[in-house]
Amino acid sequence: MHKRSLDELPQLLAQWLPAGASGDVLVALSGGLDSTVLLHALAPSYRSRHNVRVVHVHHGLHSDAERWEAECARQAQALGLEFVTRRVRVPDNPPEGLESAARRARYDVLREMLRPKEALLTAHHADDQLETVLLALMRGSGVEGLAAMPRCQPFGAGWHVRPLLEWTRDEIEEWARARGLNWSHDPSNDSTRFDRNYLRAHIVPGLRARWPSAAHSVVRSAAHLGDAAQLLEEIAARDFADASHGPCLRVAALERLSSARRRNLLRYWLRAYGARAPSTRKLASLEHDMLAAEDDRLPCVAWDDVEVRRHRGLLYCGPKLAPLEQFQIEWEWRTPLKIGALPGILRAQIAHGRGLKRSALPSCVQVRARRGGERLRLPQHAHRRELKKLLQDASVLPWWRDRLPLVFVGDTLIAVADLWIEASFAAGRDEEGVEIVWEGRPSLTAMK
Repeated sequence: MHKRSLDELPQLLAQWLPAGASGDVLVALSGGLDSTVLLHALAPSYRSRHNVRVVHVHHGLHSDAERWEAECARQAQALGLEFVTRRVRVPDNPPEGLESAARRARYDVLREMLRPKEALLTAHHADDQLETVLLALMRGSGVEGLAAMPRCQPFGAGWHVRPLLEWTRDEIEEWARARGLNWSHDPSNDSTRFDRNYLRAHIVPGLRARWPSAAHSVVRSAAHLGDAAQLLEEIAARDFADASHGPCLRVAALERLSSARRRNLLRYWLRAYGARAPSTRKLASLEHDMLAAEDDRLPCVAWDDVEVRRHRGLLYCGPKLAPLEQFQIEWEWRTPLKIGALPGILRAQIAHGRGLKRSALPSCVQVRARRGGERLRLPQHAHRRELKKLLQDASVLPWWRDRLPLVFVGDTLIAVADLWIEASFAAGRDEEGVEIVWEGRPSLTAMK
């Protein structure tokens, strides 16, 4: 049974803060029971040694939001603490749901506010951890998801610490009532249309009736799973060091790993890119397609807004490309040009002795996609060459070869994006030229 008192919180927090932390804290105060107890259990004695700031995030989603904000300000003022409010706007009908959108907006502003080496404190407790683990189970999450909320993790310029994970909601309320504290109640917490509230109202009471220490037990299990997740991360980091080639992964190195270790490395690599881990089915497809493909094939597995492709024994991860389109645009080259779904813009800039000969350019040129059969003579070269061969020799990635913007005057190809220009249109050393720049250009060439 849990024995430590919330009165010990200031001393315990000092133990839980990571090495390198300044000890200064930013307390997220909603005005509800949990954050009110966090503030009152910590601040009176902790503020004598460290700076304690209080922040309230105003979502504007409830008619009582103004009153909650005023009550938070009153609590902070009564304790002599610095108080600040941040207001966020949550979009109507967000695709991820109102609860998730509000949480994301809240943490975005908290991340911006956090000072270097400062710790953000939130009031998540043991029952929150139990609910989080149950939700992760319902989603079919892996070890990392089931590890749920760690007590301490890097966040913004400092850390995010959850000091109340050892205490249940009942223990927190008992402590608050014994000290005559008042708190606000958000009625949205009673709505069972939210998954977490449904668990709280209908599932968790039955678990606690059968297993009274369920929340504390799950907190311990989540901590064990957190250790396991850290070990998997360390193994993946070691495997990545062996398998990586720049930002890519070598297929041959992946083939030497067991399937479990290979999937672990793929998740690590995708997280490093900033992509959400694919579903179990999509990950299995990724693993199979990338390893089973013949060398002359170009498999692609996509989800969300990312895709993974294989080329010459390497895996590339990048933004999902729009389907190929045959564009043909009249471009007044003095004005920047955005081409459909292609990233970035084309821009022309005046340059002396470089680029295209300005005197040879009409006011309007044509920009279109590759159709096949295009030829180009590069400066200082005697013969024209097929664009297909130029692209291959320059190791331009196959999925970009048909997406490059080609610039024409009449039927003459004069520039391939900002890679090459036609020799007969090249500016001489003493002539005014026009350089084409592809701002926001993606990485086009294969790793060597």
